[in-house]
Amino acid sequence: MNYFLDSILFSYSQIFFCNRKWFGLVALLATFIVPEMGGLALLGVIISNSLAIYLKFDRTKIRNGFYGFNGILFGAASSFYFEITPYLVFIIIIFLVITFFLSAVLENYLAVGFNLPGFSLPFILTLYIFIVFLTNYDFINVKSLHYLDYDFLNFIPAIAKKYFQSMALILFQPSLISGIILTIAILFFSRVMFIISIFAFVLNYYFLQLIIPTQVDSLIVLAGFNSILAGFALGGNLVIISKKSLPLVIVSTLMVIIITGFFTKLLANYSLPVLVLPFNFIVLSILYSLKFRKEQSDMALLYFQPGSPEENFYYHQNWRSRFQRFKLLFPELPFFGEFFVSQGFEGEHTHKEDWKYAWDFVVTDEENKYYKDEGNSLSEHYCFKIPVIAPLKGKVVKVVDGIPNNPIGDINIEQNWGNTIILDHGEGLFSSISHFDPDSIKVEEGEEIKKGKVLGLCGNSGRSPFPHIHFQFQATDKLGDKTIKFPIAYYLQKNIDSIELRTFDFPDEGTHVQNIETHSIIKKAFNFRLGDKYKFNYEEKSKQVTEEWEVKIDLFNSLFIENSFGETANIYLADKIFYLTNYVGKKRSALYHFYLLSVKVPLCFSSNLKWEDDFQVSKLLSNFTRYLSEFLLLIKQQIKASVKYEYKEIVEGDNKSEFIIISLISIKGSGIFSYFNKNMNGSLVIGEEGVIKKLELNNNGKIFLAKSIQPEDKKV
Repeated sequence: MNYFLDSILFSYSQIFFCNRKWFGLVALLATFIVPEMGGLALLGVIISNSLAIYLKFDRTKIRNGFYGFNGILFGAASSFYFEITPYLVFIIIIFLVITFFLSAVLENYLAVGFNLPGFSLPFILTLYIFIVFLTNYDFINVKSLHYLDYDFLNFIPAIAKKYFQSMALILFQPSLISGIILTIAILFFSRVMFIISIFAFVLNYYFLQLIIPTQVDSLIVLAGFNSILAGFALGGNLVIISKKSLPLVIVSTLMVIIITGFFTKLLANYSLPVLVLPFNFIVLSILYSLKFRKEQSDMALLYFQPGSPEENFYYHQNWRSRFQRFKLLFPELPFFGEFFVSQGFEGEHTHKEDWKYAWDFVVTDEENKYYKDEGNSLSEHYCFKIPVIAPLKGKVVKVVDGIPNNPIGDINIEQNWGNTIILDHGEGLFSSISHFDPDSIKVEEGEEIKKGKVLGLCGNSGRSPFPHIHFQFQATDKLGDKTIKFPIAYYLQKNIDSIELRTFDFPDEGTHVQNIETHSIIKKAFNFRLGDKYKFNYEEKSKQVTEEWEVKIDLFNSLFIENSFGETANIYLADKIFYLTNYVGKKRSALYHFYLLSVKVPLCFSSNLKWEDDFQVSKLLSNFTRYLSEFLLLIKQQIKASVKYEYKEIVEGDNKSEFIIISLISIKGSGIFSYFNKNMNGSLVIGEEGVIKKLELNNNGKIFLAKSIQPEDKKV
């Protein structure tokens, strides 16, 4: 019963691109301002969802309202246009079945063929068939269309009344009160949608006067609600908010007026209403055309489970800042230990033009010298004969060997690259490592190797005045081919007072870098495996709470943690880095605090290791300040959230250690919200046994504390 009720409420909210049950309930109640219409709309969704369940359609789509909202529209529209009789109700039920099957067909066809939603096209087609069919009956009466007026609302300006009527018409309601209720609900759900609805309607009003001045009175509400719906879709619900959102709404509103005028003339000959044809025609056209752009950095199409426009924006911005440079392949640096980047991208000496994306690595001492003594011989250089390793698994496609080392200061221009190995890593990525010591290469062409395999020893062959490792990525197996810009998946960069974690980044010239070496205890603590179960005991508001976790897997083979309250945190393991990519749920549980304290964790340890990441503002704030800032989100994001982490180790008796991840979460405003600044301190404690022992977060003086009991194979 709960599932079926959810499917009804989500069906109502789907009409407004919303994913909140409370909004669906408000929309349902708004239809009952005129009980007859409300009853038929409810009948429509009950029949549609019952059919979907009986015929075993996708349960998730049923629950989310994909098969129900067209039934709502058909039920409401039939009452909007015709006088209801028992016989007509019987006919309506038959057509609701037709609406459902058309919904299933069009939703699947547009999704598979064009990767587009079906919107309300099934409702439009069925209603047209319905209207034409009813011409066979001279006893079915057409209603005289008029909007219900209320004396106590006479203080509302005429233009505002037209706006509320446009909002009410989305659900085919002739009541101004319905429009007011829906507007208030939209304001609570999304400040962006509220602004867009007003912006689109005002544009519609003035554009109508400019383009079709003789039809303003007859088209303002019809074009108005189509403009509002198109604005909802393109201004943040199906296209992520950007600086081009408002121009896109302007363009779509202009198009709505033209298309509304066209269909009004075209369909008048057949006595058919325009309905939401302009919205469907324009939004589907724009969405489909946007798919063919070569550059999609702005006006990005929705690519994840939708929320409000604000939530969509926060998720997209957070994904871009955290994962935009992520690749399918995770290459590491081609050496063990710490090296110095003596020449980086567009370096002073040889990294120019087609070969600008390359690195030269050497070993230095505490004084940053490459060699000991005078450095006149190869053996005095720290880098000489140090092992060189494969940055990634792949196939050896080219080996050049036998070129002698140069004396210090000399170079071999004729054999520029010296002794070289080129590896094919698949996915169109090749790596080339040059200047090996002659006869030290330990692999052969055609050999399949793993990441970290020793390839040979560093030498001074080719155009190399002193021993160093030349490393570059390229698109072919050609010796000396032009370089391509491809990031190192993860590495540590040594700064003056700390060690910094860098992910999918490019080592800078003049920095000391090294690969990550996983720490067994920390790796074990974050080794979440399918089926693992956890139990947390903590106190909240003077009550003892037991919270259980289970590691599950979704349809895309991605792991996620689900707790006993139905909240989830998605896991992504980038080999040596643990990520939590998203959290869905309330902001009180142990799982939520685990998300905050470990959204990104390198599976290594250093007492000076520091790293940063970003948060979605919506995951941290649900207050008036955030909601107020969202009125300006179409112009600029006003509030941002980030976190800084660092490791600490506490050694206890018997040489047992606890590893602590210290976090500082910062929420900062800008512009007129620059006064807003909030910080939270937290810590996550990992015991010697490789278990998460404690979570603690200080939020405005409130301490959240949880102790954990790990799975049986990870006993404390």
